Amino acid sequence: MTPQRKKAEELIYKYFDAVDKTGSNTAYYKNLFSKMSDTQFKTFCNRPLPFRFHVKPWVVEPKMEDIKEGLDVLGVPLTEKVYLPYMYKNSKGEPITSKEAVVVPIHIKKMKQFIVKKNHTTTGINDRDYKTGLLVYHDKGGKESDREMEGLIAMNMDHTMKELSTFRADAMNAKSVAYATIATTGTLSEKDIPIDQDDFTSKNTLNYYLLGSCIYTNIINQDYMLPITVRNKERRVVREV
Repeated sequence: MTPQRKKAEELIYKYFDAVDKTGSNTAYYKNLFSKMSDTQFKTFCNRPLPFRFHVKPWVVEPKMEDIKEGLDVLGVPLTEKVYLPYMYKNSKGEPITSKEAVVVPIHIKKMKQFIVKKNHTTTGINDRDYKTGLLVYHDKGGKESDREMEGLIAMNMDHTMKELSTFRADAMNAKSVAYATIATTGTLSEKDIPIDQDDFTSKNTLNYYLLGSCIYTNIINQDYMLPITVRNKERRVVREV
């Protein structure tokens, strides 16, 4: 065993002893590492998130004090003073610190929308998936996910959310009206664009999939009829009148 491996194992065992007072996690990793060569140990540690805490309900459930003790072993601060210059400033306009707040590093890969060097803006909207209405191939760009919509709801930006999810999404007829309005008047107002519930590529696709599975919904259907059936019925009524 190399000195580096011995030092690493000691830190691992010390951490699990702090978090798991039953010693079951420490025993598990001691047994696992005893069967490994130095090369295998290095390969194991180079894996993404190689160490996992094994929980056993009502037996191995660390308390907040245990977690704090484990973080102290690793030298990771649980709370830090945070600067929020856009919220808190003194009389001279200088940012001041807040009280210590919980700061937890989250090991989650950033979404593409947050990585500027990998994001781009499209110059065309012709290449679309005819099932979902999403832009594909060269026209594919950053999309608004459910998290962005949740943020808009939290900020009471209902009109922005409606705009992004209707004629700037897959409501194709409304999109055509919006472009025609801009071309003829040079202006556009969200309230002037007619939005029909059946004017969405994704809704129509989902609706037909469900109908194919013998499941009826009111996503776009009315009175147990498809939108095309309703329109044909309205045409017949008009002709009879």
